[in-house]
Amino acid sequence: MKKTINTLLIIIVLTLSGKAQNYNDEIFKSPPDTIPKIFAKGIITIEDRAEWGLAISPTYDEIFFTATNGLMFIKKDKDGGWSSPKIANLRGDNQHEMEAFYTPDGEQLYFTSGDTTDTNRIWRSVKEKSGWSKAELLNSPVNSTPVFWATFSNTNTMYYTNLAVGKIYRSELVGGQYSKTSDLSIEGFLLHPTIAADESYILFNSRRPDGFGEHDIFIAFKTNKGTWTAPVNLGEHINTNVSETCPSISPDGKIIFFSRYNDLNGKPDIYWVSSSVINNLRRKIVK
Repeated sequence: MKKTINTLLIIIVLTLSGKAQNYNDEIFKSPPDTIPKIFAKGIITIEDRAEWGLAISPTYDEIFFTATNGLMFIKKDKDGGWSSPKIANLRGDNQHEMEAFYTPDGEQLYFTSGDTTDTNRIWRSVKEKSGWSKAELLNSPVNSTPVFWATFSNTNTMYYTNLAVGKIYRSELVGGQYSKTSDLSIEGFLLHPTIAADESYILFNSRRPDGFGEHDIFIAFKTNKGTWTAPVNLGEHINTNVSETCPSISPDGKIIFFSRYNDLNGKPDIYWVSSSVINNLRRKIVK
């Protein structure tokens, strides 16, 4: 009886925290194992259209992704069904937007859009009762260079690509501001970083000598000294002779999403795969 009560309490806590997910609804049914599958075919992933940059809200009731025509989103309704994808238009001026990611509490979105010179910068929108607020350009040294793709750890530390140098940078939230930036010092030209919630690993895509084709998805693990291991290829089940890019992680950490450029005319489709490959590599790499 005591064991049953403890189990129920764990389920309730996970549900309230937004980290538990029922992989049986229209979007998340039939989750993959170690072999990637196309994600939400016919709903999010459409033939002969480019899709990348998937982000799921902590409560699993909203999804943002980028497609040929810009940043899009779908929402779950009160009956448990999903809306049709719509253009986000978070700035409210119909400018091009892409690659939105949630803060850990799901209350803010950070995405990429151009400034007055059409240079890629990070923008921010805040969740309101009626939806998302009109986005504002992030006032931070983060935007001192062209940048994109900002993801967050559980402590709201931002990891992003500094496009001026092709490196992964980070910025800690201190006093409500991202006031300082620093390079992770991982070798190579690195794009689309996605940080683990506990900052124990980081995923990104890169073109490297140990790749399988064009861009591949790699992982680096944080060591006990606070440094990062050399990048490790995620392997032949995920990477192929075409480009794989734009990795992201589900809120519960169980699924990797990424784009594979094998649709018609070389366009990218969004795939999903079990994150078990991460723990398998961790046991081999981290001592």
